[in-house]
Amino acid sequence: LPDGAEKTLQRLTDDRLILAGAAGGWDITNLGAILFARNLEQFKGLGRKAARIVFYEGRGRLATLREHVIRKGYAAGFTCLVDFLNAALPRNEVIGRALRKEVPMYPEVAVRELAANALIHQDFSVTGAGPMIEVFSDRMEITNPGLPLVKTERFLDTPPRSRNEALASFMRRI
Repeated sequence: LPDGAEKTLQRLTDDRLILAGAAGGWDITNLGAILFARNLEQFKGLGRKAARIVFYEGRGRLATLREHVIRKGYAAGFTCLVDFLNAALPRNEVIGRALRKEVPMYPEVAVRELAANALIHQDFSVTGAGPMIEVFSDRMEITNPGLPLVKTERFLDTPPRSRNEALASFMRRI
């Protein structure tokens, strides 16, 4: 951590999380809010960018079992998002030689990476929509607003590109 309040404020300014305000205080940028808000709905235009998790009965979208919204900023709430999702996803019981063990149906590392990519690579110019994770009896679908920067058939052999480089860079660092 920086040594002292002045250096901390300078570091936050360098990362474009805050700006010096006209009245002498500090203003939170959209980047600062999307990363660290306690409640994204308190920031104009960011309320719908909260991550939604929807659980459905069966294989279709006819019957919703429950819905959960992570209203915290992406950096502040990422652990909550991943922990909630991993705890709620189905597990298989594997019987070993002597003990039974629960094994997640979806690898926790994959869930974390897919959730992070959905948050980071969304198109923020698309209003009224945010990242969504839908859980069905036979699959999980993770979507975000905007079109991919790379053709879907080229995902595996194209170098990575980021739509939101400042957000991606900061999330990578922390």
